[in-house]
Amino acid sequence: MLRFWELPPSPNNTKVRMALRFKGIDFETVLVNPRDRSGVLAASGQELTPVIEDRGIVLNDSEAILAYLDANYRDTPRLIPGDRAGRRQADAWKVKLDEKVMAYWVPIFLVAIGREDSFEPSARQGFEDFLKGLQDELDEVNGFCGPELRICDLRVAQWASYALPGAGLIERVPIIGRFRELCGIAPGSLPALEKFLEPWNERLA
Repeated sequence: MLRFWELPPSPNNTKVRMALRFKGIDFETVLVNPRDRSGVLAASGQELTPVIEDRGIVLNDSEAILAYLDANYRDTPRLIPGDRAGRRQADAWKVKLDEKVMAYWVPIFLVAIGREDSFEPSARQGFEDFLKGLQDELDEVNGFCGPELRICDLRVAQWASYALPGAGLIERVPIIGRFRELCGIAPGSLPALEKFLEPWNERLA
């Protein structure tokens, strides 16, 4: 069985967990203590997560892991398009999304995990505006980039699930509840985005 070294609530770890669950791949989770990374170091030769071990192959780096899963589990739903144009579109979507969100997400996250004491109110407002913009882009049937690019939906869920998590995710990773509290998005204020997130939040529980 595939082994997954995970350090929640890291977004790169979140991304890999969602991908495994989206594809229906059975896996064993090995939780990594941020203060003792000896286990993941012994397994992979480095200390960063996520890491997977599968069929004698050990991989770190979330993007490499997603590509591996698509290439080696071909009877499961595909995340990344097989054609070059589709991959370019998916890569461009990632760059755009990350550029929009990181300046707002990071300050809130650092307070949620106890690394900082406070953040500027503009971060909260910026993150809320980011989520509102996502809701405006959402096609309730086809997601964000269409059925051939489910990787775009996963990337949106990767970030939005911090502000709009499901109960199961908060139970599994309590710090997410703290992020939600700090972010202050009122339940029901983004109904289409919340509905979109339901299956992704279930995959994170």
